[in-house]
Amino acid sequence: MADSPIDYLTLADLCERWHVKQPQIAAVALEGKLTLSIPVPGVHAEFGYYEEYGPNDWNRIPERHEFLRGVFNLSPRDAWNLLREGTKEIDSLAAEEKGGYIDLQPTSHQNGFVAVVGDVLVRRDEVERFETENSPSRAVPAEPIVRGGPGVPPKYDWDGFWVEACRRIHDDGIPATQAAFVREMQDWFDAQGATAPDQSTIKKKISRLWKALGARVEPKGGREEKAQTPMGV
Repeated sequence: MADSPIDYLTLADLCERWHVKQPQIAAVALEGKLTLSIPVPGVHAEFGYYEEYGPNDWNRIPERHEFLRGVFNLSPRDAWNLLREGTKEIDSLAAEEKGGYIDLQPTSHQNGFVAVVGDVLVRRDEVERFETENSPSRAVPAEPIVRGGPGVPPKYDWDGFWVEACRRIHDDGIPATQAAFVREMQDWFDAQGATAPDQSTIKKKISRLWKALGARVEPKGGREEKAQTPMGV
């Protein structure tokens, strides 16, 4: 679907897009985090700025008068009141320049400008700015956590153990004896700086692999026999 050529979203569009309700939009607008706008069909307005001449004392300095027609931003207070009450007479608009003001001025043949909540718009670039600045961070763990059971970390790194055992056999062949294989794997644990199981535990782990590879287990007398190559090769 092609992007919409319209540069504004309605309040209903925004609620559906963010899966929120109107009071939540009103709250972020009141906090000044999101700027809402309103179409102005044609109203006389005075533009000017505030000049400070003492602590907490300001003068309004008018600069020009214009006949406004278009979409203009609401102040946070007016945006919140309009969304809460559903209708409101708007006597000022948010100026683009910091310290500026825009006052709407009724004339003898024109009453004040009354806005209704259904006319509220949000500029598309304002929506995208808000989403970029307020999207939740998505932390990605560097390594997956290997667990030995539901919620219980394993005492020993058996996954790494089996990877190393496969690498050793693939690169260097079957060890000469099972006991030698056990010692090599215990040395691997030590090299990792990890907690190492005792040799009897390691032997239990690799005994089935040892037999499956066609290697001979040393006799009970303790003498170790050389491993045979699988399939008589």
